[in-house]
Amino acid sequence: MTDTVISIPGAEPLAVLDARGWRKGSYGTKASGPVCLHGAIRLCAPVPGDAQIIEAVARRRGWGTAWNDAPGTDEGMVRALLRKGIEVTDDDLEATFGPQWEAVAWIVRRAAVLTDDGREALTAAGDAAGDAARDAAEDAAWDDAARHAAWYAAGDAAGDAAGDAAGDAARYAARYAARYAARCVVVWDLACEAGPFTFAHRDLLVGPWEAVIGLPPTLDRSPT
Repeated sequence: MTDTVISIPGAEPLAVLDARGWRKGSYGTKASGPVCLHGAIRLCAPVPGDAQIIEAVARRRGWGTAWNDAPGTDEGMVRALLRKGIEVTDDDLEATFGPQWEAVAWIVRRAAVLTDDGREALTAAGDAAGDAARDAAEDAAWDDAARHAAWYAAGDAAGDAAGDAAGDAARYAARYAARYAARCVVVWDLACEAGPFTFAHRDLLVGPWEAVIGLPPTLDRSPT
């Protein structure tokens, strides 16, 4: 059975375009001025982080930010897409983020509401994983094209939800921790005692996020 996880009536982002206009090349999510397709969606997302989740699904479906900015895309096309409403199902999320999609969505949504204290704590937690853990995790994802696509989609969504890292060490640390926590859970079920992606690698990779925020409740640490 397919269940809808995120829903935005088309009238809501269309009203944003009516009021502010449409643009290419920038989200345009400041207090005034035109917005792109996904800028309008960001201003209407029902839960913090949902816009980043929608964007990851949209990229896989072919109407991500690159589609909005493509030379052949015009405002009428954007409006026609939005008029249908935005619906994201559990099937969409599994296809985008893999079998641990619920855990990925949890991290993205949690990243979107990080406080300054949370960011500072993630900075203090540091990064103990090292290149070996990161490389082993990505190598595990490489064996399956869909899983590898999910690795990048999850990391991008979580890192984007955590905020702009430019010029701010705490925001950079939060973005980095969120990105690798999301990527880690994409390959969570591929870890094993013997490796090459071991339980130790997995725990190092998710460690800073787990220490400060915790693990998604759907994850199981029991060996499979």
